[in-house]
Amino acid sequence: MTDFWEVHAFSLATTLGVAYILCAIFDTLFPPFGLLAVLAPASPWPISGSPIAFLAGFALFTAAGFVLGALYGIAQRFWSKRLR
Repeated sequence: MTDFWEVHAFSLATTLGVAYILCAIFDTLFPPFGLLAVLAPASPWPISGSPIAFLAGFALFTAAGFVLGALYGIAQRFWSKRLR
């Protein structure tokens, strides 16, 4: 059941979504020192500073987690068949 790429994609998307929420909390408590403050200038969309930006950042992190998890799951399935 855990060999499906969807399981890897959803787990990494959930993990990155939670990581974004924790980074947003840290940025709110300590504004100039957070990870989002470092990533904000490189982001094509605002990812912190307003409620809309926090939602956009959360969606961006979750989508990135889903894509990275899917790639990881597909690669793992491919290489596990190749290396047998």
